[in-house]
Amino acid sequence: MTISQADRDVLLAYLARHNTLTLATVDEQGHPHAAALFYAFDQALRLIFLSDPQTAHVRHLASSPRVAVTIQADGQDWRSIMGLQMHGVVRAGGDEETRIYLARFPFILQTDTLRQALSQVRFYRMDPTWIRLIDNRQGFAHKQEWTLS
Repeated sequence: MTISQADRDVLLAYLARHNTLTLATVDEQGHPHAAALFYAFDQALRLIFLSDPQTAHVRHLASSPRVAVTIQADGQDWRSIMGLQMHGVVRAGGDEETRIYLARFPFILQTDTLRQALSQVRFYRMDPTWIRLIDNRQGFAHKQEWTLS
């Protein structure tokens, strides 16, 4: 399904207002795991994050790159809850993902400790296959969904 430009603009604006996602993975035995990570994004609604290759969630990606993600603000009144749920596939990031991430979080390059930590992490990109936008401001449990190819 194609996302209209108007809907894409709503999704991009939502992503721009937030900076933390919850990434859900499963290990080889099927045990779930969730981790909160800062993210950046591109115009194709792909989410970019960095992580240490030794973390549980990155190790899980080696056996199953399919993930779920949520993004929402904390402390919302139920009448104004708004959030994203996504499914997708995670791939290793490259120079473009690094550029996008560091443009969103430039403080990383301005702090010696964080700049040095970049040598110990890798960048990753989640390509969404399904997106659900929940927006209770439009009515209780109002949602829009898109399946992407």
